[in-house]
Amino acid sequence: RGEEYRGSVHRNDMVTDPLKKAHKIFVRQNNNASQENVDEGLESLRKPAVTQSHYQKVVRRKLLKLFQDSGFKVTTFESVDRDETFAKIYLDPEGDVIKSLAQRFAYKMPFNEEAYKNVKSRGKFEGGKPQMRDGKPVLAYAPYQRDLTPEDEPSPWAPFRTVDTIRLVEMHLNSWVSMEQLQRQGVIAQYFPVADYENDVLLLHKEWLESAYLKETCPRMNIPVIFKIFEMPREGTRHGLLRNYFGEEITFFFRWHAFYTHMLCGLGSVGALMHLAQNISPFVRRIVQIAFTVVLVIWATVFNQLFTNRMARARQDWGMQDFDSAHLTLDRATYNVKLEGTTKQTTRRFLSYLMCCLFCCTFIAVISYVESKKKREAELERTGTFFKTHGSLIVVALIKVWSIAWGYIAPVLAEMQNHRTQDRFDDALTYMLAAVKIFVTLWNFVYVAFIKNWTSPTCSDSFEGVADVIWGSSNFSGLVSLNRTAAIAAMEVLKKHDFSYNTDNRTCIYGCYPATPEVAAGIDSGSDTNCYEILRYELVTFFFVHILYSIVFLIYPMVKVKLDMFWEVYSAQTVSNEDGVEVNQYSWVQFQAKCPRFEYGSWGGSRVEDFLESAIGFGLITSFGILYPGLSLFAFVGAMVEHRLFAYRMTHVTRRPFPRGAAGIGAWQQVFDHISNIAVVVNVLLLVSVMYPLKTYDTEYKLAFFIVLEHVLLGVRAAIDQVIPDCPHDVKRIEDFNSFFKTTMVKYKELFIPPSEQYKRHWKEVDVGLAPKETLELLPEDFEDSSEGSESEVSSNVDNSDEDSKPGWRGECNPCCNKGARQVGPRRSS
Repeated sequence: RGEEYRGSVHRNDMVTDPLKKAHKIFVRQNNNASQENVDEGLESLRKPAVTQSHYQKVVRRKLLKLFQDSGFKVTTFESVDRDETFAKIYLDPEGDVIKSLAQRFAYKMPFNEEAYKNVKSRGKFEGGKPQMRDGKPVLAYAPYQRDLTPEDEPSPWAPFRTVDTIRLVEMHLNSWVSMEQLQRQGVIAQYFPVADYENDVLLLHKEWLESAYLKETCPRMNIPVIFKIFEMPREGTRHGLLRNYFGEEITFFFRWHAFYTHMLCGLGSVGALMHLAQNISPFVRRIVQIAFTVVLVIWATVFNQLFTNRMARARQDWGMQDFDSAHLTLDRATYNVKLEGTTKQTTRRFLSYLMCCLFCCTFIAVISYVESKKKREAELERTGTFFKTHGSLIVVALIKVWSIAWGYIAPVLAEMQNHRTQDRFDDALTYMLAAVKIFVTLWNFVYVAFIKNWTSPTCSDSFEGVADVIWGSSNFSGLVSLNRTAAIAAMEVLKKHDFSYNTDNRTCIYGCYPATPEVAAGIDSGSDTNCYEILRYELVTFFFVHILYSIVFLIYPMVKVKLDMFWEVYSAQTVSNEDGVEVNQYSWVQFQAKCPRFEYGSWGGSRVEDFLESAIGFGLITSFGILYPGLSLFAFVGAMVEHRLFAYRMTHVTRRPFPRGAAGIGAWQQVFDHISNIAVVVNVLLLVSVMYPLKTYDTEYKLAFFIVLEHVLLGVRAAIDQVIPDCPHDVKRIEDFNSFFKTTMVKYKELFIPPSEQYKRHWKEVDVGLAPKETLELLPEDFEDSSEGSESEVSSNVDNSDEDSKPGWRGECNPCCNKGARQVGPRRSS
């Protein structure tokens, strides 16, 4: 509305170059028809400048004309505080317009089960019905065609769903008008697909959010809400509610997350048992560490392959096998076609990748500074103990701060690369965010495990002096006074196990050493180093901070939306009391308008951010889970809580997103595969560099063990990949059947051959007979029955009543062969 109605449009503001701005709205590069009569209705904008009131009136009038010409039904109503107008666009899902749009955009639709009734059996496949999977029919998909069957016969297509209607409306509007430019220029405040509260939201809540398992097993139990968040998530909902509400792209994420939670249940159980078993004895502990390394590698590989396997089935069930969003995706509003192929664009992309490297290097420098301060305080206790005491918490805080900062920088760098479509932009953003954030998360653990030992030595004039530094003078002196034998044993351990070296008449201890003198005295029994203790402490600290951070950022938008709604209603009531005007009812559509969008950087979440948080947890568990096997159990509980919060946010907090199609989880599948490959290397390195007894072996033995175990685990991964194929056999079998079915449904038009391309003279020269120049004409005797030889039967078999329309030889032949060859007619009686 205008400012006089507390709206955001100032009527008297001037709009410069209005025609050019209007062209940004109504000229679409992928639709030549939009460019032909673009100035129709915009004649009054051919001025250097017009008022905002005039510009808004012209653009809005042309927009309504587009809705009218498209066969859309439009209804409007005011917001509760009367500062906005809501325009609802409706398209009849059973009308002719939606069928025409589906055919125009070659929109893929499934056939219905009735279409299979005339299909003959094929091999062991029964005819007359589609193939079944898990008791449900797997229907074939094809581009929609209105004239596939005669009008008097039932339609072979399944009815249009709500998501189909939303997609077709969006595709049609985007082919004629830029919704982003309408929003940028202040013509519209926002646009979104409307959700039906009764038939969509409440049904989703009942089927998805309620504790179905506990409710089915204990129907009379009144289950508190707090316990519902700890229920195991289901991979899908009845009647395909997720897909019919969110579309395939978001549904694939929830299927992945639900399957991830199910798989963590098994891993968490094994991890908890191994965590308890490693306290039995040092020998059992070593066995558990090696065994859990193998378990983690196998688990990660099986998880990725099984989901890929299930994803193939879902693609077939949803008709997403050949999905390509390129022809459905329009140019982004910020895309500059003039930069394509230029040196400037190449330079901008190079700079964006360079910034990724510089950001990682900066983080390494900051972490190194913290480690140096910790070491300095250990050597000179009088300088304070802040970094020494709180170093781990500082590192965890730096990881989160750097991750949040990169979350703001990465979209700017992705924008620099000038991607044409939103899909390309999202993929570039995914790779940059995943690479840098996972690096920032894992770097400190990698540093402590593999680098600290060589880069952070502690030196003194004697072994006693260096022991006072690394263990603290009070600890070591106390041990000497209480148990001199143990102190001597601890000193011998520092020499015996290659913890120390001499340089410039000084004794130095490597960065990783026995955690305490008591530990050193019994190190042959398999005790730990300080690096091992630091890794365990920082891993547990970061993991719980990460889970808490994710949960808080899921709960905050829930509270924010409720407060925004309350404030808007309160403001409307205040104004109505002053003006004496009745307050409009606060509808569900208005509530959705206040909800945050499902996009990157929004409180409503986004596919990239939701996947990223899960990928960080996945990387920690698979790469450093052997340090604390019980952590996988906490990861399972955290994943259950996150899944319920994700579901609640998407149903009741986030504005309904546009239902995008997808063939899977896209670039994230490669991200998880890369994490699994990295986990193999990291786990084996932990065994040979951090864990006992391999840590005490000579370098050549550790190298040999690393090579052998790494190749064994990589071989296990390759074997699992072969055992669990990407595409299951039943998918191929059903696809073959549906392909056969589609050949019976799609009618091929008769091939028209113009006279100029019949090449009659050419065919005279074609010689393919058994002998040179042998004619291929069939003689009358070739049709005679050798047993009876009836001349009348020959005559009946060779009917040449219309010689000009028949080929010169019997059988299927090009009609142009009937001239220029010797014709043999039937025998005629005199």
